Amino acid sequence: MAEEWRAIDRYQTAWAGAPYAPTFVTVDAVVVQAGHVLGIRRKHAPGRGRLALPGGFVEPHERLEDAVARELAEETQIALPAAELKRLISARQVFDDPNRSDRGRTITHGFLIEIPDHGGGLTAVEASDDAEHAFWTPVADLKPETMFEDHWDIVQELLGASRTTHARA
Repeated sequence: MAEEWRAIDRYQTAWAGAPYAPTFVTVDAVVVQAGHVLGIRRKHAPGRGRLALPGGFVEPHERLEDAVARELAEETQIALPAAELKRLISARQVFDDPNRSDRGRTITHGFLIEIPDHGGGLTAVEASDDAEHAFWTPVADLKPETMFEDHWDIVQELLGASRTTHARA
């Protein structure tokens, strides 16, 4: 708990002298394949050890789709090239609740990436960068109390958008 508080305090202190409160822009990836969602265990506070979606801060001059593909590669070493990941994006949504992160005003762009099930098992992943562990978990096994910030809500919203889109098709 103390580690969490210190991490959040560092974020807030770093921006205390800014003339305006900062707004952070992030991306989060809901990657699904064969009824599983790709998750990571966070390596660092805030949220150390919690289940999270692969994602992170958008770099200056970076497009959102490029950021989500980069973060996926950095955190999970997913065995798909960036161009393929971007092609597989089937839904996107902005999550902008002003209180969604204790770090400060953080607007995230959630992307649903649906990898086709080819019957050959789940796409290979391996933890790297900010991830302590990268793994596939059945969607039905996700529990909101085990997930970082509002990531459970992001999964539910994007999977709901996917079901609606597929029902209309």
